[in-house]
Amino acid sequence: MSRSLDGKLGIVTGASRGIGVAIAEHLAAKGCNLILGYTSPSSQSPAEQLATDLSTKHNIQTLAVQADMGTPEGPQSLVATAKAHFEKLNTSKKFQIDILINNAGVAQNNLLPAITVSQFDVSYRVNVLGPLLLTQAVQPYLPQDRSGRIVNMSSVSSSAGFPEQSVYGGTKAALEAMTRTWARELSENATVNAINPGPVLTEMYAGNTPEFKRFIKGFIEHAPLMKARQGIDSDELVKAAEEEGGRPAYVGEIAGIVGMLVSADSAWCTGQVVCANGDPFDDVLTLEDQFFSEGFRQGTEDGIQAGKIEGRSVGLAKGYEKFYESGRIHARAVIWANRLSLPQKNSSTTTKKPSSSSAAASASVSGSAEQAQLSTEPPSESQNKTCSLPPLPPNARLEKNVTTAFALVEPDTLSKENSDDAVNDFDDRLKRAQGKVKIIERMTGEVVSAPEAPAAAGDIKVPETKEI
Repeated sequence: MSRSLDGKLGIVTGASRGIGVAIAEHLAAKGCNLILGYTSPSSQSPAEQLATDLSTKHNIQTLAVQADMGTPEGPQSLVATAKAHFEKLNTSKKFQIDILINNAGVAQNNLLPAITVSQFDVSYRVNVLGPLLLTQAVQPYLPQDRSGRIVNMSSVSSSAGFPEQSVYGGTKAALEAMTRTWARELSENATVNAINPGPVLTEMYAGNTPEFKRFIKGFIEHAPLMKARQGIDSDELVKAAEEEGGRPAYVGEIAGIVGMLVSADSAWCTGQVVCANGDPFDDVLTLEDQFFSEGFRQGTEDGIQAGKIEGRSVGLAKGYEKFYESGRIHARAVIWANRLSLPQKNSSTTTKKPSSSSAAASASVSGSAEQAQLSTEPPSESQNKTCSLPPLPPNARLEKNVTTAFALVEPDTLSKENSDDAVNDFDDRLKRAQGKVKIIERMTGEVVSAPEAPAAAGDIKVPETKEI
């Protein structure tokens, strides 16, 4: 019976224990020939025994190779040793590496004050530089038809911000960044993805401090697949889950996800960090960001709506103030025009004929043809008795400014459209009219403070009428 990975050759680093062993067993069961990388002399025996067992059980070719992924020479040495071995076994076949699993890693957890340069150096050399140099060494031997598969072993710590994991989490975030870059650079050779396990039942997880396990308990409790199962999980695991919030993943569950990513069916998936932590573990870790994003979205929408309402309110208020001011100037211009038409106090028998400009100003606001005809005869005795404003002395410059002020705010010529051009024109005319008013006030010696406009049109109080 044909197996899905028959004839393929894969490299698994960190293959002497934990997740590495599970991945090797999973790939071997699918027919993949394997290069099992290990680092320390103490790992030699279990790695070689694993190679023998897998070869016998699954009828595949295997090779255990010692190579330190934390050194510049280690990755290159592993590939060179594997190349020499498999070329000798398969003289008629070109040496090709179809699958690379960058699994080897170290975790040296410490709170910030206790982190040492040595811990940082070792962690980044093994977890970051190692995968980079190994992928670099493998690149010349990758397929040319996009059938290659590279899987990098990251961790949920890359984004969780767990205490004690400044260094470890940083190395895994770096590995995920390289994953996305390699997916582009190696797109014609292989897909490149990463998986991010949460807690996994390994020696590495068992070595975490009780404080660390207490901290992540809340996260584990929200991952549905981490619930321990009576009668399925071991009694020891079920008991530990009561204290820790749930059970960690089995290494075989992580290996199964790797198996999916190296299959031919995963050809359209690359540059991804695939969840391998009991489903919504990542979502729980990013709840704060999710709440912030949702709050920001709602706040923005509410702010826009409130801004529109406030803008309309302010716009109406400002517009009303401007029309109020233009009406006030218009009324004053009418009064000035009429005062220019009054007889002088020292002229009891003759009256100066009003100038055409002041007459025009008066006529413009009369409302009818009959009223527009300003009489050149002296005012009647009753008119003189009710007029409390003194006449203005004849002055051509004064008359010109009065006429101009009147024309600038003449109601029939002011646009009431709500367009930029209309508003700008209104503002310009109002400012010019206000300037004319100041000139007139200086010429007449009559400076009047502008009264405040009523708050709203409905609040306008009609002043008591006063005969003029």
